[in-house]
Amino acid sequence: MELQPVTKEDNQIKIWTDPPADKLGNSVKDFLNHLGGPTWIDVTGRDCSRCRVVTTLLHGNEPSGTKTLYQWLMSGTIPEVTMHFLVCSVEAALTTPEFSNRHLPDRPDMNRCFKPPFDGVEGRVAEQVINRIRSLAPEAVVDIHNTSGSGPDFTVTSHLTDKHRALAARLSCRLIYTGIKLGALMEVELGIPIITLEAGGSWDLEADLTAMKAIGHLTAENDLFAAQAAPEVDLFAHPMRLEALPGTTLDYDTEKSSETDLTLHRDIEHHNFGVTAKDTALGWAGEDILERLVVQDYDGKNRVRELFYVDGGEFCTACDLRLFMVTTRPRIALSDCLFYLVKA
Repeated sequence: MELQPVTKEDNQIKIWTDPPADKLGNSVKDFLNHLGGPTWIDVTGRDCSRCRVVTTLLHGNEPSGTKTLYQWLMSGTIPEVTMHFLVCSVEAALTTPEFSNRHLPDRPDMNRCFKPPFDGVEGRVAEQVINRIRSLAPEAVVDIHNTSGSGPDFTVTSHLTDKHRALAARLSCRLIYTGIKLGALMEVELGIPIITLEAGGSWDLEADLTAMKAIGHLTAENDLFAAQAAPEVDLFAHPMRLEALPGTTLDYDTEKSSETDLTLHRDIEHHNFGVTAKDTALGWAGEDILERLVVQDYDGKNRVRELFYVDGGEFCTACDLRLFMVTTRPRIALSDCLFYLVKA
């Protein structure tokens, strides 16, 4: 079946309905090359009166959702309700080295474009995605990502209703509730539960299994919001972000680098979701590093000096913290954030 454009005038996104397995290609790379760009894949369910949406590959370096979707489509499974899958940043994913580019060079982060004014190609794609989801009126939207570093899976939401909690519990035992507005898909007000699933590190087998489990629930369960026998999710409310000001230099190593403002431990990812005790050294820096870092609370106050200090050239925690989304990729850390945190 030929891929069809969403509209005749502005075909930023294509639609492929009920693709046969023999047209999907022999690998995930073949599959993406066939799509060529942002594509909706619609799969008719047993109950056509209801539908659900799964978005994936908003970032080109986060392949677990796409790999899992490819495997699920190859299986020929008929979903319980009609499914609408969006595979988004195809071009970024295929840019060499494959699955290593969050977005195309000199182009915006796709998951920061889901807010007005919807400028440029990415903005138009984001606006079309929002409009189609609104017209579909799905029961839920799940946006599958990989974390920037290695670590356990978790979910994120901008709203916290009973339905959000129930859906999150099907996907992970950890839920982050945040009011931070970045222009992400989950922040869009559509009157339906939108959950982000961070499946784990891009090359972690466990992340692929988490994504597979999520798609399994979303395609096979009749009632996504039924009361669960599983324990309550571990809730992390109102996290803050540790961000570096422009011009800050950063590295990850086993000893201090004389060429950077801040050197974090190469194995800092092991702090993901555990309790990082007060006075824990996270790396090395000069006293002036606190002038170059920001931890903005919800009142706009920079709390970096309440949470971190420098002693003897070591960058340390000033209280018990729980860190998550810790990365060891300097480019991502400096363009987005070093990590998220809440007080333990």
